[in-house]
Amino acid sequence: MVALRCLYLIALVFWVGGMVALGAFAAPATFDVLEGYYGATGRLQAGDVFDEMLRRFRHFEYGSAVVLLGSLGALGARDPKLPALAVRIGTVAIMLAVSLYAGFGIASQVAGLQAEIDGNLAAWTDSSLYAARFDRLYAQTTMLLLLNLGLGLSLIYWEARARIS
Repeated sequence: MVALRCLYLIALVFWVGGMVALGAFAAPATFDVLEGYYGATGRLQAGDVFDEMLRRFRHFEYGSAVVLLGSLGALGARDPKLPALAVRIGTVAIMLAVSLYAGFGIASQVAGLQAEIDGNLAAWTDSSLYAARFDRLYAQTTMLLLLNLGLGLSLIYWEARARIS
């Protein structure tokens, strides 16, 4: 039972910590540095770099979700009276659905936009239609990351509160 709870908490903390690291440090640093050096072209390069970071992180997210759901399922099988098991499973399922949408839905839109830009790089400017579309997709990705972060933090809070009570 203790090992399952530890596995659950480790997967949860790694997932939430990864989101914080990407959103608070990796994205701003990547965009600031590459835009500073290369202007609008640097912004495109930063987008490519951060897109690759997110692509790699998505595998980690999906794996964490499997570990979380598996741990919760096993804990629930051992202790059917586990408080709010359905809420915890539902929260992880929502987090996974958000990640899948970001990883497949938004990522495919970004890839399509990148292909358009690569085909018409001369037309790229900060005030262009491409910049507005890229900014919209970046804002959507940020919103989804914040949603998952809030859900993940609520699960961490739940666990901390349960240990103190």
